[in-house]
Amino acid sequence: MKNSAGATQAKALMTLEAYQARADQANQFKGKPDGLSQLRFGLIGEVGGLLAAVKKSYRDFGTAQQAVVKEELGDCFWYLTEVAVGYGHTLSSVGAAGLEELQRRFGVTGPPPNGQLTFMPFDGIYAMCHEQLKSLDRSKQLSDLGAHVGQLMGVTVPPDLVSSTPSALLAELLADLVTVAWMFELKFVDVVSANLEKFESRWPQKGAQYTPPFDLGFPAHERFERKFEVSFIERYYDEGKDNERPYVIQQIRDVNVGDRLTDNRTEPDGYRFHDVFHLAYVAHLGWSPVIRSLLKLKRKSNTRFDENQDGARAAIIEEGIATWIFNHADRHDFYENTDVGKLEYGLLKQVQDMVEGYEVAACPLWQWELAILEGFKVFRQLRDAGSGVITVDMDAHAITFAPLILPPEHAPEPKPRRPREIGAALPLKPVPKP
Repeated sequence: MKNSAGATQAKALMTLEAYQARADQANQFKGKPDGLSQLRFGLIGEVGGLLAAVKKSYRDFGTAQQAVVKEELGDCFWYLTEVAVGYGHTLSSVGAAGLEELQRRFGVTGPPPNGQLTFMPFDGIYAMCHEQLKSLDRSKQLSDLGAHVGQLMGVTVPPDLVSSTPSALLAELLADLVTVAWMFELKFVDVVSANLEKFESRWPQKGAQYTPPFDLGFPAHERFERKFEVSFIERYYDEGKDNERPYVIQQIRDVNVGDRLTDNRTEPDGYRFHDVFHLAYVAHLGWSPVIRSLLKLKRKSNTRFDENQDGARAAIIEEGIATWIFNHADRHDFYENTDVGKLEYGLLKQVQDMVEGYEVAACPLWQWELAILEGFKVFRQLRDAGSGVITVDMDAHAITFAPLILPPEHAPEPKPRRPREIGAALPLKPVPKP
């Protein structure tokens, strides 16, 4: 295992060319006619977000605020990289020009890059001009960043013969971002590394692997079955004419599991089927304290896992996530028109924050997105059909729906009533003798 210094060294030695290659894989605008315009809009939006984050940090700057600035800077750098590619430049060429701009600004001399440019020379300048940074006017530096991104928006897409080439402007923007990072006591290589982790968690790279199931190595009786079926059966409480309330029971191998579920709401919305979301978490995340408790699969052979990972608090968090996402989905057609890769990043980031400290935090955001979207796909099918069989396949990372045809539920035949006499019976008259 690498120590902290070794890990930092490895990050610094990453080339700008390697970063660009990995950033390109996360570019959702690639190949689109208005792709460059969208990327430019994204860049100016991220710079606006950075300025807003800095504005808040004036009031209360601490570790949390520094983390926000770090994330915003990383997003700005990603967009800057893709904008440069859109204009026909490489990040290496823009980086070399940006490095020269930083040397000029701080009066630092150094040898030109030898071979592939890495991120090490940038933070090397930081080490030599640390004292100068204290005297910089933060407001002016941020104003310059805003002015430069504004100038970029004035360059036509694609550039014509009249418009100036944006290469020098891109280099200035890069120098601005690096300088802002230094002013907040952030190494630029750490900004870049955090950004890589962020977008590769959001969009899977080629060859990305699912996180292994969390119950590997536990006894068989404490592990999820890798493939199982759950029947959802919809029935109704009859509370009088035109007032039937639906409820759902669940069965595994014809045995009821859990309680009857209703929508718990005046206006029906299908929430009675919400356990399908927990099953989707099992299929795509290998995780669900709720289903683990329901099926009596808590990992009691390990007290730490039993109390922390499979305990009541973890189940409450999972239920909270499912309910919160359901309310969000209700306002977005239950994600019927949301493609993979398009689910709101803010929603996924909030989920990630909610599970911090639990084993499922190891799952990247793209796994969460698949779990959520596939869960709602099956939910819509189940809601429309009323009943169905849900198959969970952990090895294939899939959850599927199949119809379930049920015989009508007949009320028991009423038992015939015995005749009942009310009141005293009159004595029979004696029959006269002949």
